[in-house]
Amino acid sequence: MLKRFFLLCSGVDKDLIAGCSNGEQNKYAGIGATVFFTAFMAFLAGSYALFTVFDNYYVATAFGLVWGLLIFNLDRFIVSTLKKRDSFLDEFIQASPRIALALIIALVISKPLEIKIFEKEINTVILKEKNAMALANKTQVANLYKSDLDQNQA
Repeated sequence: MLKRFFLLCSGVDKDLIAGCSNGEQNKYAGIGATVFFTAFMAFLAGSYALFTVFDNYYVATAFGLVWGLLIFNLDRFIVSTLKKRDSFLDEFIQASPRIALALIIALVISKPLEIKIFEKEINTVILKEKNAMALANKTQVANLYKSDLDQNQA
């Protein structure tokens, strides 16, 4: 059952793959699993990113679902339309949209995760910069009124 689901995710023709060897079926099931888990990770990353912005589970889940389905359909389309070519350059040109999509997905998945992992360190740096700016503002205000204070004391 899981194998059939992953075969569906790979975009392979069901009737054609039914007549193929178990090794070919496993290969395409692996491709389908890769497409599915890429979409699932995109769902998680999109949901988390919007949850950090809006702090609302429903909006984050809805956006994550749309984002995950978008990535799933794009990736499935690209994978199912790839054809074996004679030249490496032809194959590379044909696969370039998938490579570009993989880079975009990697950024979208990794950035929210990176922010969450280093959240404590980021908050510490922000607090230090905020304190330094407050101290600088306090010194600036004191220097601004220092000449007036000196004149009034004289």
